[in-house]
Amino acid sequence: MPPYDVHHEVLTGVHLIRGADRARFPEANSLLIDDELLTLVDAGAELSRIEKTLHDLGRELRDIDQILLSHFHIDHKGHAEEIRQMADCEVLCHPSGEKAVRTFQGMVEFYGIWGHEYFEAWEDYLKKRLPHVTSDYKVTGFFEDGDRIDCGTNDLIAIHTPGHTVDHTCFGINETKTIFLVDIDLTKFGAWYGNAASDISDFRQSVQRIISFDPEMGISSHLLDPVTDGLRERLQDYLLEFDRRDREILNAIKNGFDTIKKLQHRPTIYPRIPHNLFYIFEEFMLEKHISDLISKGFIRHEDGSLHVTNMIDELRKSSSSQ
Repeated sequence: MPPYDVHHEVLTGVHLIRGADRARFPEANSLLIDDELLTLVDAGAELSRIEKTLHDLGRELRDIDQILLSHFHIDHKGHAEEIRQMADCEVLCHPSGEKAVRTFQGMVEFYGIWGHEYFEAWEDYLKKRLPHVTSDYKVTGFFEDGDRIDCGTNDLIAIHTPGHTVDHTCFGINETKTIFLVDIDLTKFGAWYGNAASDISDFRQSVQRIISFDPEMGISSHLLDPVTDGLRERLQDYLLEFDRRDREILNAIKNGFDTIKKLQHRPTIYPRIPHNLFYIFEEFMLEKHISDLISKGFIRHEDGSLHVTNMIDELRKSSSSQ
């Protein structure tokens, strides 16, 4: 894998800190606003990469004034507590995610996986790979939708975009022509909503809201470079992935994968399952699709199995007309 620069200045004073392993989970990008108030947005990049960026700018971890957390996920809150203790800085999040940011127990509750057959696999994974996220975090303040967070010359605008999680927040950088999209991430995988605190309908609306701003630059938490060319089309295609997954599920059910367990172990949303713990998230996302498809009359649950109704063609027509 060819090396790449640890950080990149995307706008004056705004530095994208690229996560290790091409920013793939459990890594993620962070943003550093090198301004009067030294501001870190998300702390999921390796600590050494955050330190390297600061060093190159003549700064240190202890110089950080504020950390903004886009949401409670482990690859985003990351090293926030370690940095807060070193820098004695402010840590802000959206209030709807406070419980999951503050405590491991709260995070597990929002994930919705207490008692799941793969919970121990998930917990063991964290203890081995990301032990810092099992500790408690201190939150010192909050931002709400539309709030402007002053950094000095630059400011950040909180854009609450639930769906991925209940607290998921994007940030406009000096208005909304440049947006830190966070986990509206434009990756090939598509949208991720595998928690109890995730919602497909909210996610769709959030992507549509971002499209309505007509941004010129979108910065993803899991891509190494900002997206500028064809950004609107990329966002629209990302939105269509929900319908593609609906069709995939319907076709799989017709071909005999007629329970969530069978769909889960196929798998249907993930292209492959790299570790047993990912079966949790495959299952949760499938459940959300199935619930939605049942409510719309595309499938029914009968005698312990899922059955496609004759409305499958309607879904195909609906999707192709978009």
